[in-house]
Amino acid sequence: MESAQDLIGKTVLVKLESNEGYTFTGVPEEGPFFCKVVGVDEVGMWVENSNFLTVEIMDSRGRIVPKKKQKPEQHLVNVLLPWRNVQTVVMYGEGEGEEVVRKIIDEAESDNGRIGFIK
Repeated sequence: MESAQDLIGKTVLVKLESNEGYTFTGVPEEGPFFCKVVGVDEVGMWVENSNFLTVEIMDSRGRIVPKKKQKPEQHLVNVLLPWRNVQTVVMYGEGEGEEVVRKIIDEAESDNGRIGFIK
């Protein structure tokens, strides 16, 4: 790897200085997590969350939607992780490393149906 640009398109393991403030984006409350890098710039690393959920609480007329009728909507979003908060990024090598990452993610998703990032 020659630059952070080499992370783009890769699934990496990220450990933040603090996960606080990112949980609403799908980042787990604590610990490192896997994510796909979609961009890097001078501010930080952009990562993908394909399971970002929103809930409409007001209708088009400005009336509150009853809780029973509120339905979560899933969205694909990109989340900025500023470099100042990124403690470590682990990128597995080509071939076998990518298989290890896919196996870990598949097992985590099948075990508990997590939404968003994989811890």
